[in-house]
Amino acid sequence: MNLSMLRPLYARPGPWASVYLDASYDTEDAAKARELRWQGLRQELAEAGADERTLAALDAEVATQRGVGRYGLALFASDGEVALVESLPDPPARQEAVWSRLPAVRPLLATVGEQVRWVRVLADRTGADLVAEAGGRPMRAEVEGSEEFPIRKVAPGGWSNPRYQRAAQVSWERNAVEIAEAVRVMADRTGADVVVVAGDVRERQLLMDHLPAAVRPLVVETEAGSRAAGAATEPLDEAVDRAVASRIDERRAEVRDRFLRGFAHGLATAGRDRVLGALRRSQVDTLLMAAPGGADGTPVPGTDGVDGTVWMDPGDTSKVAANHAELESLGVDRSEPVPAAEALIAAAAATDADLVVFDPQELDMDDGVGAVLRYSLPASATEGAPG
Repeated sequence: MNLSMLRPLYARPGPWASVYLDASYDTEDAAKARELRWQGLRQELAEAGADERTLAALDAEVATQRGVGRYGLALFASDGEVALVESLPDPPARQEAVWSRLPAVRPLLATVGEQVRWVRVLADRTGADLVAEAGGRPMRAEVEGSEEFPIRKVAPGGWSNPRYQRAAQVSWERNAVEIAEAVRVMADRTGADVVVVAGDVRERQLLMDHLPAAVRPLVVETEAGSRAAGAATEPLDEAVDRAVASRIDERRAEVRDRFLRGFAHGLATAGRDRVLGALRRSQVDTLLMAAPGGADGTPVPGTDGVDGTVWMDPGDTSKVAANHAELESLGVDRSEPVPAAEALIAAAAATDADLVVFDPQELDMDDGVGAVLRYSLPASATEGAPG
């Protein structure tokens, strides 16, 4: 999971208001119900010490929301400004409002999950429809091939038959080249992880021939979908969902394998304090954390091994340690106690590390936390190795 979207939250010292609101607008009295839900959360923030400027900024942001249907909002505000708003596909399992030194991002990450950027290509011999999604932002494009005649091989008879056959083939090829270029542009623009290619079987083959070498490994072909008027869209949507789920499984398996194999070469470590040290050195490529134990995705002390507190430099979230004395020995004059799980995520975001959350039964890690490392240090070669 890429944590870049969280960086604006760690550029400020805090404290932070973190709000998870059921923003659903699906009944006649939805506006009033949402306002009442927000006022309850607002009161919790005020009682916890949130300043009026920050509360007023949240008031204004909630009032501007115009979504329809059942959905949620995650809002993060500090010092009179709303720094991040994320729409959630469903209302939060538990509404909450937290006023804390660090933004409470764990429920957001649990809801958003692993993100896969995808491009869907529905092609026929005259063009293609492209749809992409990256970071929840949809993009659309249509390619109308410049070659319109002849598109279909015909059998007019006589001496002209081979000429028509060749002309049709040339038209398909030229249109495939234009589609391939549109796919390349959209894949580059979105940083696509997977490209789902659907539609006419012959045009799919031609498209594959003309796609750049960098895009071909991302392609998943499917028989689902048609550009014909009135064609059902559900089979193609399901094909995209399967391709995305498969890519997520591949990523998780790769990270798990790198973690387990890395101990033999000093490229993995586990245990809270060892991982904190690796984060301070910007050594962590991927942070691995055990999933929280709550049914609603919230932490339950003692169930995930990442509870408790650690110490952090309020001016630099990459400076984290088990206690104040350790940071002081590293030249940090001022540090504060913060929740361990949120501190680990903040330090990972600050050092451009990724995050993968595993079920504790899927991967047993010392203290419920581990890391795949960018480079090795001799002392870390076998630290915290499972079993």
